[in-house]
Amino acid sequence: MNENERQFEDFIRGIKFNDTSDPRHRDKLEQDLLAAIAKQSQQEERPFGIWRIIMKSRITKLAAAASILIVALYMLVGNSGPAAWAIEQTIEALRGFGAVHMVGTVMDEYGAVKGCEIWMRANKSRTFSKDVVMRVTNGVILWVEDGSTFTYIPQNNTVYYENAITVGMSQWPGPILFEMLATAKDKQYINGTDPVTGRKHVTLLCSFISALGPQSYSVKFDVETKLPIALTNWNNMDRRGDPFLNAMHITYYEDLPDSMFAMEYPKDARRVEKELTIPESTIALLGDPEYGISTEGLSMAEASRKIISELYQVIIDANIEQLKKLCPLCKSWDDKLLSSLILKTGQDDSVVEVVKIGQICKEGHSKLGPIVAVPVIVKYKDGTKVEDKIIVQFREFAGKSSCVVHGPYGLPREIE
Repeated sequence: MNENERQFEDFIRGIKFNDTSDPRHRDKLEQDLLAAIAKQSQQEERPFGIWRIIMKSRITKLAAAASILIVALYMLVGNSGPAAWAIEQTIEALRGFGAVHMVGTVMDEYGAVKGCEIWMRANKSRTFSKDVVMRVTNGVILWVEDGSTFTYIPQNNTVYYENAITVGMSQWPGPILFEMLATAKDKQYINGTDPVTGRKHVTLLCSFISALGPQSYSVKFDVETKLPIALTNWNNMDRRGDPFLNAMHITYYEDLPDSMFAMEYPKDARRVEKELTIPESTIALLGDPEYGISTEGLSMAEASRKIISELYQVIIDANIEQLKKLCPLCKSWDDKLLSSLILKTGQDDSVVEVVKIGQICKEGHSKLGPIVAVPVIVKYKDGTKVEDKIIVQFREFAGKSSCVVHGPYGLPREIE
């Protein structure tokens, strides 16, 4: 246990906790947590990158912690839980909640740990997050508004923005996420008792491999309420070293008012649009010449439209092998996972129709070559229409040009 961990544990033991639903007490606890975290945080004036998420900036891993790429979690987690608690009970208990609040720490893109609190609200079908506000103890604020993501950096009075929802969770931390965990293998449960409150809890340890690399998690569940109460995420398979995310306090809500997500920043703040980028960790997979389609004789706009049209057709047709050919980041995923999280077989939010493929809305560059983002409006099985943005990577090998699908640029945006 390092010095920070010892200090935090001493602080927690010093809190006079009464186990009630009194919101005043809950607010005081959260304030104390933030105060303790702030003391441990390094107060360097460094900007945060936009969440990785599957969103692959450092902060976006939160999205991955439960995730703007929107890669869904692949948990390599098989034994049934203890009799007093089972993951099926958690799945049922979470059905009534459409919002969540987390207090803890995140690691910024420079490796510095910062205290933070996060408020999130799910979309109507509670499949992914819609509204998000994240406040960091150094004053940085990230939020989603009208389908765009903003990051305010007070140190340079600048708001960085991008017209995509790159902060949030691609799998809402409710029934869908935990139904996925229930079908995974090799998970491990550990029974425990909170030394302060005396409440019993169960901790689920698991790891997964995504297109962004190895990830491991520790998720703590309250045996009485069945709800997740803490979550920790590492950038490795064995929970080694400092975690990327440590959500020490999680509270679920049926809903939250719009006012919780209404943000203001100084009128004189500079506004800067963020560049379109992709994680370097994906380059090796995207660079395989055996994947993708030829772009010979096609403009980038024509090639993007062609491969995106093919992508959604194979999703509608449930053609997993062809999906892997077009989107090589999927090739290391289990077919069952792809069926559940990409094809969404039998689910209300499975794609049944492509309504419109738009024009290139943003351009960028990776080590492989140009990348572009293209908006696509699709209809789900339940009739809902959403806008996806898809990133296409262009490459050239031995004088021959081609392209592959990198993945979504942010989370879907529901269209009213």
